[in-house]
Order: sequence, then structure tokens, then C-alpha cells
Amino acid sequence: MNKTQLWTIAWTTPMLTLGFVASLTQASAANTVNITCNTNASIPTVIASPPEQGTGKNVTILSFIPEYFSPKDAVQNCQNTAKILQSLYKTDSASYLTNDKVNSKPVVCVVERRGLSCDREKTQILFSLGSTVNSSQALYQMLGSDFKQAQPPDARTVSRIYSDIKPKSTGRRWWPF
Repeated sequence: MNKTQLWTIAWTTPMLTLGFVASLTQASAANTVNITCNTNASIPTVIASPPEQGTGKNVTILSFIPEYFSPKDAVQNCQNTAKILQSLYKTDSASYLTNDKVNSKPVVCVVERRGLSCDREKTQILFSLGSTVNSSQALYQMLGSDFKQAQPPDARTVSRIYSDIKPKSTGRRWWPF
């Protein structure tokens, strides 16, 4: 190799590397999912939207159905849940929705992995339910169709369900955009 070729390689390699890193950064920022609460319908619903309009359909994550919430509580819980999930998606911390009891109250929370309960460190409680509500059945009924398991939980044998909410960039391909 002559000096010209060495200088060409010495200058182009870092430039190509910087360009590659910049494209990865832009791609990950562009793929950020928008999580919002839709209160225009009769049932407040947390939805995931593509980062750019027209690039895919919205996906329902949770619907705050009247069986479990007053109209006022449904809107408030929907807005709080959307805000928390958006924050967790931005930091790539959202993994599973699950149900549990914390201080004898049924709750729905976000955990990092299956097997964790809602009272552990690094979990985020999204909302609580009435004290007599079966939180497994409630969560299953509230989940959007893209997040439901094939069969509803059996009230006699299932105390906690886990619904994967990771975007497709981390392996699961349910995001339509």
C-alpha cells in the first residue's frame, strides 16, 4: 500500500463509522412510539401510535372499561398510564404489564421481567382497582387484542398474568409500524 491509500483509509474509516453511529441514533429516535390516552371515544383508551402520521395503525394497549372505573377515574387513570408508559418507552424500560396486590389492593403495574411482583424495586404501579376485583381477569379484559394471551386467565389457578409490551426492536413483532 502506498501513502495515499493509507491516508485514504485512515480518514474514511472514522468518517464511515461516525456516519453509521449517527444513522443508528437517528433510527432509534425516529422509532420512538407515541403513547397517548384517547378520550374521544366512550371508553378512555391508552394507544400506541407510530412516530410519524400515516406510517401505521394505532394499537390499543389498555381500555379503561366502565366495569372497573367511574368515568372520571377512567380518564384520570388513562392519562396517568399513558404518561408513565411513554416515559418508560423513552428509556426502554417497559417490558411487561402484570397484576398483583400491593397493601391488600389489586393493582396493575409494569415490571422488567416475568416473575416479578408489583411491590419490587424497578416496578411502576399504573393504577389500582376496587378491593373486590380479580385483577387478573380485569387486566385481561382491559388489554388490547394485540396483547391478550390466547386464553383468559383461570381465576382458580392464575393469580398473575404477564403481557409483553416490548416494541419490535427488542424482539417481539406486534408493532404494526
